[in-house]
Amino acid sequence: MKPLLRSVLGAAALAFVATACGGGDATFPDGAFAVRANADLGVGNDRLLVGVLLPDGTRLGSPEDGVILEVAPADDLGAVQRVDGVFTWIVDDSTGLYRAAFDFDRAGTWVVTVVPEAGDPLEPVPFPVLADTSAPALGEKVPVIETPTLDDRPIGRLTTDPEPDLRFYELSLDEALASGKRTVLVFSTPAFCQTAACGPLLDNVKSVAPSYPDANFIHVEVFTDFWEDGFVPDFSHLAPAAGPDAFALPSEPWVFVIDESGTVIGRFEGVMAGAELAPLLG
Repeated sequence: MKPLLRSVLGAAALAFVATACGGGDATFPDGAFAVRANADLGVGNDRLLVGVLLPDGTRLGSPEDGVILEVAPADDLGAVQRVDGVFTWIVDDSTGLYRAAFDFDRAGTWVVTVVPEAGDPLEPVPFPVLADTSAPALGEKVPVIETPTLDDRPIGRLTTDPEPDLRFYELSLDEALASGKRTVLVFSTPAFCQTAACGPLLDNVKSVAPSYPDANFIHVEVFTDFWEDGFVPDFSHLAPAAGPDAFALPSEPWVFVIDESGTVIGRFEGVMAGAELAPLLG
């Protein structure tokens, strides 16, 4: 993993997440363009996120608006991969992104083209694929570290979630990794999120957790000391688990699924549908 340079998804992605969703026509109107919404794509099988919007910031896309995502290395456009984009809500019935997993066989600049069911493809968008991601990649071991629990502090100093599930604060990560069970680890900050996705993503995980009583579920707030007067959500308040000596997160939110050996078997940046956990938890 590379050292952390704390950042968000980028100005275009932030503007994209903050605006309202547009119409549901299968053909995007003139002027529509795509933006990539990942900060940390790496070589291997990884999950690309793409949004569609208009120059005035109007959000486009819905589950009814089917698209194909085409990706290829910028230096070998003939080596194209085509996958159906799955629309995933960030906020239900309001904002969302298209997602698809691809096999990135080399580091460098790639391009993605959004091809709607009808109408012309959108302008290709370049994006970087890293040789080494910042956050743990699929197949990597996660750092064995302590994370705060209800034994350490009251719930109001563990999370900014207005409706916390206490199950998510019972185990420290090192305890979960020693338990011999699969672990779902959520990094999010519902009150201070830069992308408006933290609360909804955490809610999605909370909604499916009862279906997996044998798995560990942990939520780690991205920032610490958020309960103090004058708190500012900046790098100086980054939670140790999210920082450069641990998960080195370049953005928020994130979900990691970790197997019994402490290896990452699922990594989800930004948005995640609850159903995406099913094949990883059984």
